[in-house]
Amino acid sequence: MPNFGKASALRDELTPMLALIAALSSAGAWTFGWDNAWWGGIIGNSYFGEVFGQATTTDGCMLAGQIAHWGGRRLCFYAVAFLSLIGVIVEATADVNGGRYYQMVGGKIIVGASIGIASIAVPLYLAECAPAAIRGACVNAYVTIQALGSWMAYCCLYTLVDGTGRRVWLIPICIQLLAPIFMIAFGWWLPESPRWLVEKGRTEEARAALSRIRGARRGGYSPDEDLTALVQAHEDQQAAHNNVAWLDCFKGSDLLRTSIVMGVQCLQQGQGLSFLSQYLIVFFQRIGIQQPYLIMTIIGGLLTVLTSVGFFTQDYIGRRPLLIGGSCIMAASMIALGGLTLKSVIPQAQSNASVGMSAPGRDAPLADIAVPVMLYLVAFTQSWTNIPWTVSAELPSNRLRDKTLTIGAWSGYGVGLIITFVQPYLQDAINGGVGFIYGAIGVVAAIYIYFLLPELKGITLETVDAMFDAKIPPRKFATHPMRAQTAATSVEASAAAHDAKRSTDHLEKGTDAM
Repeated sequence: MPNFGKASALRDELTPMLALIAALSSAGAWTFGWDNAWWGGIIGNSYFGEVFGQATTTDGCMLAGQIAHWGGRRLCFYAVAFLSLIGVIVEATADVNGGRYYQMVGGKIIVGASIGIASIAVPLYLAECAPAAIRGACVNAYVTIQALGSWMAYCCLYTLVDGTGRRVWLIPICIQLLAPIFMIAFGWWLPESPRWLVEKGRTEEARAALSRIRGARRGGYSPDEDLTALVQAHEDQQAAHNNVAWLDCFKGSDLLRTSIVMGVQCLQQGQGLSFLSQYLIVFFQRIGIQQPYLIMTIIGGLLTVLTSVGFFTQDYIGRRPLLIGGSCIMAASMIALGGLTLKSVIPQAQSNASVGMSAPGRDAPLADIAVPVMLYLVAFTQSWTNIPWTVSAELPSNRLRDKTLTIGAWSGYGVGLIITFVQPYLQDAINGGVGFIYGAIGVVAAIYIYFLLPELKGITLETVDAMFDAKIPPRKFATHPMRAQTAATSVEASAAAHDAKRSTDHLEKGTDAM
């Protein structure tokens, strides 16, 4: 495992097939980004507000773990595609014979359910397909494509901002059809997760999948070592636990792992993500900033570029330092935003309590407001936008990975739902003062990561299991000797098994010849 933690790992380990797999499987992430952006932007459009009023939705993800365990990771992608199609159709027909608030909300909930499944299935699939040395880079494809979807949605909204008529919402709604149609057309081409195939006893199919995914690796590749390690890990898990249940996620070392996953997912939402992804345009409008759609289009493009940097940083620098540093910068930015907003705050129209409909007052100083917003977003793209999904996919034990990831994602979406409901009322009451609340949560996040999150850069998922079972304190994962010893032992065991197999095959051939 010579590439662990090295800057050259991505160049040496990433194959064209793995890159295509990451892009195609992340189609649901594109829908996620587009859905958040178009909805957050359209609620600032006065004509949309006249027809539909204000609506809030949620995401669903509890079925994803069961689908992934029973039918495989690829089946989840088809579930995402079909739910997206249904949800978009429901949304697109919500204004036929009059704008129906409840139908638009229903369509949003269905699309949200598909997004919830994608948020479980895609990181899980990519973490299981990727070599350990570039696992973070591959999972980063999910959030990079999500950022791309957001930017494209902002571009679309910018062209429609002054329009009236159905096209204001119908065009951005219908464009969402592209991702599920793409997945249905090409999803069959994706290989199944080798780890899942081993769990189901389909060893030869797992060997073929490994060869297909990693066969073009620089320096050559043989699937025998990786396959042996997967088979051995599965046999060890079966010997210790024949059957697993949801409650097992809260027993033994899995309790700590599940708690960390839940904490990371909740803190991702709690540091202001929902505020900036769904209400930033409304916030800009309320404080009198001109052309908020143009500003968000520019910001969205920058964020897409910055998010792609995550292909390199988290596998090179590590998860912990990026998350801790990101939280510190995000907390400072939110506190600064709160202070600047309250200092220059603009009188609001108290008679209108509808979010996004309050009349703006004096023009806000764009430069002053833009600096903390951009600092927050830059820090977020390098830390909390992608790494929570990486660590949530690699922290759980092999036998409970799908269940633990489902619990964690559901917890995060629950926090996001609460914030989405509460945010309008907080913003009406204290306007930019919400920055102080999110800033305080950012401080908590930095402390939480420092004490509880282990550094998982560049170690196999089997090594993660061994270190948790050995009760090594999370803060000592990065420097503990077992980190290197377990990885080396895994390689040696795999090589020995491979040599033994070759010797056995040679003897069998010799016997047949006699």
